[in-house]
Amino acid sequence: MARIKIKNDKLIIRMQGARKLWSLRSELAIPLDNVMGITFDTDIWKDTPKPGEKCIGTDMYGFYFAGSFVQDDNRMFYDLKGKEDAIVISLKDEQFDFVIIGVENPHEVVETIEKELLKKH
Repeated sequence: MARIKIKNDKLIIRMQGARKLWSLRSELAIPLDNVMGITFDTDIWKDTPKPGEKCIGTDMYGFYFAGSFVQDDNRMFYDLKGKEDAIVISLKDEQFDFVIIGVENPHEVVETIEKELLKKH
């Protein structure tokens, strides 16, 4: 699972353990001004049976998606394993339009980021 923190007006997403290798990234740092929203999605596996076309990364269909994908002209970054509950972060003016990751305590993560976004916007 990824770990998220906010530091110096940036959303820092760190992939943990072997996921750094599978996603080909250890960290994403995104200015809070470029975060358009965040949601908790318990049905990501049902709604998105396949994450789109893989650009670079790992696609073990139904088990693990990691790395860069393109779906419906949107650039996506995944770090999502098994049936993890996902958070979906929508972005502007970034390399990715959406970041979809599994995190511990997703409700708390979403609430924390939403509070920070309210302060910024």
